[in-house]
Amino acid sequence: MKDLEKNETKLEKMKEENKNVYDVKMFEEVVRESRIIIPDSERRLEESLDALTLFLDATAGLNTESDLYLKAREFAQAAPSAATSVETRVDENTEVF
Repeated sequence: MKDLEKNETKLEKMKEENKNVYDVKMFEEVVRESRIIIPDSERRLEESLDALTLFLDATAGLNTESDLYLKAREFAQAAPSAATSVETRVDENTEVF
């Protein structure tokens, strides 16, 4: 959501500085799409992670020593903190238009 906030701030600045009308309209579209895409992506990520966790729990008695199972379990446990970490790295290293 930090990207969305940065984009909204940038849009307001563009309007205040009377930037090219076409550029402002295009950036308004970027902000509008971000408002839709970001929450949807977060929801789908959460649903997928829940599905993976349920699957791993349901198959816990079957071959839990395999490398694939162990990697999937490790991923499922680390995913929430990894998502936050990725968002932070993106926010720190991404310039907004």
